[in-house]
Amino acid sequence: MKKYIIILFLFFIVAKSQSQNIKIRVFSENNINKITLASSFGNYFIDADNLKGINIKRQDKINLEKQDNKIVLSINDSIYGKVDTIHFYSNDLKCFFQITPTNPSLKSRRYDDNLLIYLDSKDKGLKIINEVKEDNYLAGVVQSEVGGVCDNVEFFKVQAICCRNYLRRNINKHIKDGYNLCDGVNCQAYKSRANKKEVIDGANKSQGEVIVDSNNNIIETLFHSNSGGQTVNASDVWENDISFLQSKIDSFSINQPNYRWEKRIREKDWLKYFKDKGIDVKDYNNKTEILNFSQEEGRKTKLLNVPLTQIRKDFNLKSTFFTVQPFGSDVKLNGKGYGHGVGMSQEGAAKMCQEGYEYWQVIEFYYTGVKIIKIEENK
Repeated sequence: MKKYIIILFLFFIVAKSQSQNIKIRVFSENNINKITLASSFGNYFIDADNLKGINIKRQDKINLEKQDNKIVLSINDSIYGKVDTIHFYSNDLKCFFQITPTNPSLKSRRYDDNLLIYLDSKDKGLKIINEVKEDNYLAGVVQSEVGGVCDNVEFFKVQAICCRNYLRRNINKHIKDGYNLCDGVNCQAYKSRANKKEVIDGANKSQGEVIVDSNNNIIETLFHSNSGGQTVNASDVWENDISFLQSKIDSFSINQPNYRWEKRIREKDWLKYFKDKGIDVKDYNNKTEILNFSQEEGRKTKLLNVPLTQIRKDFNLKSTFFTVQPFGSDVKLNGKGYGHGVGMSQEGAAKMCQEGYEYWQVIEFYYTGVKIIKIEENK
């Protein structure tokens, strides 16, 4: 009886662990017809249509190739058959694998946990889905996006919570396509498993934590590289005012790597741009403002009647936080910051953590009137 209880308990743990897996499409921006799989760590198996429980050893190479609307499964050059769906999985608590696309030739990636492969009904290539535990996924996202910023665990806790907020708010973004999120720019970057200890610790030590507003709604955790010393209101970039995305002085971003930038534009092109926007550039006051624009006393939203967000887009500027001055036949834009400036500055957050601030202090600094709560897993 005691043995039966232990077995039942272990089954419950495994079932609970598997139920927490989320589905992330990887290599989503590539049309891939052939891949090679290999177990990097852990005991793996393959189910492929009627082929069940094929044991995969560390030295085995699994080749999957799309042919005639089927997937040809080969292991160590031995063909096992043509199938529709392949499940590459492990029951080990710690397991990861390597995936190498061979058509087209792309760099290998490693991912945690399990993999599901079938044909994409739209472009007929392989649809590659990583079935991954939430915290493993979040650690991979953090390492993909900011893994090289610093080695501070508190910062990676901050970033992991922000990424968890995105996951929870967008968990069903691609559900109609058969998965939760993808690894492309319209979701969160997810280019590999995490192997940096501080990143993994940050994800694990913030397990289940999310940021909520005063009504306990999970917030949209917008962030950017560097604020230039002052963040901006959400309403300055978009039309809607958002209570937790308010402008504030951000001294922590000053003198960080992306704090300053410079760009030169031909003066006649600069003036023509504003003329095309309907502004009388021959008017002395208008021309003076266009050629001598300043934000030294604080961030602005427009240059005359032209939104700075539009200028940033049209001239491919790093931010909207810039001044303008004549420079020979050019105008020189001296800019600060990198990104839209709304929400959290990643470089500022890293600096705060390096100075000894705790992760919750960083979050409460950049997101106005919020708090961190812990939610049940698999909600």
